[in-house]
Amino acid sequence: MRLRSATITVCLLVGVSACTRSDQVDSDAGRFCAEAVAQRDSIVTPPLGTEAELQATLEFYRLMGQLAPIAIAEEWNDLVVNLETAAALVPGDPESEQLVAMTAFATEPSAYRVKKWLAANCALDVPITTIAPQEQEPARTTSIAPSATSDPDG
Repeated sequence: MRLRSATITVCLLVGVSACTRSDQVDSDAGRFCAEAVAQRDSIVTPPLGTEAELQATLEFYRLMGQLAPIAIAEEWNDLVVNLETAAALVPGDPESEQLVAMTAFATEPSAYRVKKWLAANCALDVPITTIAPQEQEPARTTSIAPSATSDPDG
């Protein structure tokens, strides 16, 4: 149940899809940040109670995908796919539920990169819930000093 709850949370908190860029809207980091700040609540807890709210949320995320700066455009659009997949969920259908879970898990790195970009470039904190940790841990290296009696030459 915890996995499903986390999966749905990831889908809803950062949901969004791979959409084709419109000829009418171009990438615009300034507008992207302004919209993200103004619509933070719609990003964090999108209104999904009715079909009309769901469609409005999808349109908002698609527009944001068109505005997204190149640095995170692919990641944002991965999240649009995530939201569209979650929106198409058929409750009680194991295949549908598994697809939502797999999509949510697969898009966690994108959600994390978007979160970090928004914090660094828009001064906007967007909390996300992920199943796997996203912070990169430094590689561990182990060095064993040669013994005092070993001869490196041979």
